[in-house]
Amino acid sequence: MILEALGMIEVTGYLGAVSAADAALKAANVQLLKSEKIKGGITTVELIGDVAAITAAVDAGRVVAEQLGCLRSSHVIPRLDSAVQELLLKKIAVKKEKEKSRVEGTEKQPESTTEPEVKMTDEKNKPSAAKKNAKKEKK
Repeated sequence: MILEALGMIEVTGYLGAVSAADAALKAANVQLLKSEKIKGGITTVELIGDVAAITAAVDAGRVVAEQLGCLRSSHVIPRLDSAVQELLLKKIAVKKEKEKSRVEGTEKQPESTTEPEVKMTDEKNKPSAAKKNAKKEKK
């Protein structure tokens, strides 16, 4: 996987991040690399694709974030260096391994468990043994 360009949109708040990512993904043929939460409510949306598509996508995401009043910054890095590509790909590989192990962990759990049957009785409506004996003696 060769990453031609990286686009980043930094916003304040989750709403801005989702809206900017949505607009960017709809505007051009790009892929969402990740959305990284940073301290203080800052979120960076990272997109990958070819240079022209990333430029169009970042511009679209930037416009939406500006309208919401949460844009902090945006940037496009064309022709990524191989070291930066390796860094990004390692993060993707680590993320995929974590997801894979999480999914495998849930599949190892038993599909169905049998719960013991519990029969409930209504104690108020059930006559006590003393009342039963008293009724028998009256007859």
